[in-house]
Amino acid sequence: MEDAGSKTLRLSPLDQTIVRVYVRKLFGFAFPNPSRRPEAVKRTQQALLATLQQWPFVAGTVGPDDTCGTENMLKVTYREAVPVELLPAAFVVKDLSLRECPWTYRELTEQGAPPSTMKKEVLSSLPEHPEPGKDYPAFGLQVNHIEAGLILCFAFHHTVFDGMSGRIFLRAFADNLRNSTWPSAVSANSAAQQRRICWTDGAQPQLDDFLEYDFNGSPLPVASSAYNTSRILTFTSERLAQLKAAVSECMAEETEVQADMSTTDCLCGLIWVAVMRARSGRLSSDAKSSYAVAVNARHKLHPPLPEDYFGNAVLHTVATASVSELAATEGAISVAQIALAALRIRQAVNSVDNAYVRKRLALFASLPDPTQVVVAFKRAINMPNTGLDFSDWREQGADLEFGIPGTTSSTPDWFRKTWSANEGAVNTMPRRGGKKGPASWEVLLALSVEDMERVCSPSELGLWVSRIVE
Repeated sequence: MEDAGSKTLRLSPLDQTIVRVYVRKLFGFAFPNPSRRPEAVKRTQQALLATLQQWPFVAGTVGPDDTCGTENMLKVTYREAVPVELLPAAFVVKDLSLRECPWTYRELTEQGAPPSTMKKEVLSSLPEHPEPGKDYPAFGLQVNHIEAGLILCFAFHHTVFDGMSGRIFLRAFADNLRNSTWPSAVSANSAAQQRRICWTDGAQPQLDDFLEYDFNGSPLPVASSAYNTSRILTFTSERLAQLKAAVSECMAEETEVQADMSTTDCLCGLIWVAVMRARSGRLSSDAKSSYAVAVNARHKLHPPLPEDYFGNAVLHTVATASVSELAATEGAISVAQIALAALRIRQAVNSVDNAYVRKRLALFASLPDPTQVVVAFKRAINMPNTGLDFSDWREQGADLEFGIPGTTSSTPDWFRKTWSANEGAVNTMPRRGGKKGPASWEVLLALSVEDMERVCSPSELGLWVSRIVE
């Protein structure tokens, strides 16, 4: 129940349709002197409080909104003044035991910070899936101390944050860590106003007009195996430059098709082909495969949303191809197959324009239950069998200058998500230089154990990667 001093942030139709989970981001730092832990904790808490003053609703709770007459709606309840005494769920400091973390920081780093060691139940105090009908923090930060190391775990409630919002928040947090003059609260009203921009009027769209959604009510796809796994695949920038050059040369021979393929398109095309080759034995050759791509819609709308729009402004587009188009040939993966996949992905991304976005916003605003969208997406993409879901996180914090007292480097040594084996998920990890520069690319891929073994074999992606970390 709201008290007299509380305020409400109404969420947009797009916020309401996002999967209701915490997205966790881990930043690792060498921290050799344990005597400096209190100083680091104090400074971190001060910086967090300063950042929350900029967006007070981030210190609030996400819970049911029973005032609008629509099923399963959420709202954020918060206070304008963020108290110094943060709730335990919002800020937690933990010294990990040997049972919880039987590695030193150096050992973790030398092993490549394996995804399997990043356990959310240890590194974060918040649950993965907030239960319906209950209130949960919009955000949490856990400071984890291990031998000679520090791991920050940020937990973002997805209905409040998309990737860009998290990036904005982290940048402000890092700035506040380095500065002693804290800004005042200025953004809550602006954020509430911005979310109203996402509301749209228009004719109610037909449910079968959307390639990325299937509202037919059939059972959801089930995991292809009893065991799933995640691995980090590292690609050198030189190897990806070679891949892009080969794809461009192949495309130049296709005189009827012209497209400006990015390195990301080519990498995604390679992964799509490799995964479908691994899965092809249990699929018919004419089965349709889908590659979903999360696209930042801020600049797609007319007029565009501001770049600092704080909320969800990401939509999916979907590339499709038959299994035979992607996986028919014997032997090594062919450049022609990669080029076809990359072209379909580029065409799908290019299809996202103002009309595309507004049509989906109209859909979201018309639904009697916003949680139908996540179910319809899972049904349409069928990630355990014929689909993959890609998000690009390259610009989400690898270069941030935190400057935490006691750390040996101002920037993080590595970035990870907490362990998740969401079969069919593909993420490029934050990268030094973001979309530019010579740094290697890390891709987090989640598949069944059987599919992963095939994908990572020496004759498949093993030919392309410089390192695989499980």
